[in-house]
Amino acid sequence: MLSLPLPVTAADAFGAAAFAGSCLWPLMKKRRALLAGQAATNLMFITHYVLLGAHTAAALCLLVVAQALAALPEGRSRWQTAIFAATVPGIAAIALFTWSGLPSALSSLGITFSTLARWQSDAVRMRILLLVAGGFWVSHNALVMSPFAMASDAFCAAANLLRLRGALRKEDAPAAVPAANVNALPPGAAAA
Repeated sequence: MLSLPLPVTAADAFGAAAFAGSCLWPLMKKRRALLAGQAATNLMFITHYVLLGAHTAAALCLLVVAQALAALPEGRSRWQTAIFAATVPGIAAIALFTWSGLPSALSSLGITFSTLARWQSDAVRMRILLLVAGGFWVSHNALVMSPFAMASDAFCAAANLLRLRGALRKEDAPAAVPAANVNALPPGAAAA
């Protein structure tokens, strides 16, 4: 039986590393962990997209890193707001200067919704907006032929849906009733 090895390119290696990161960050429970995971994963996606020639997506991923790092602290300081706000016109500027048609439009819409997501203080709202962003990103990734990014989109969507379902179930659950203490004395009874 003849076995032909599949060539592994640098784009594949960085795509695989980004996919691994994408499998981990959506599973995080806390907002700050979600953001740190997004930043680390997007560093890998930057190189992956550059090697694929998807320059709009690569530059937008750099904005994602800046946004995620600026949004990490719980409070909103002026410098955080300034950095985050500066990335919004940056989306349009990057799309303009790296324009390559529909892939640029889709990645720009994807980052616009993920920008809104990263600025949320609530993890549920954040996950909902990330799901919307994911629809644009999966379309972009299909056009630039990145199976790693498409797999990442699918995994992130599934993980975010599971976490969202769990969070919504927790909100709908009735408040726990304290269990009766069988060793407690009835009211008014004195201990002997």
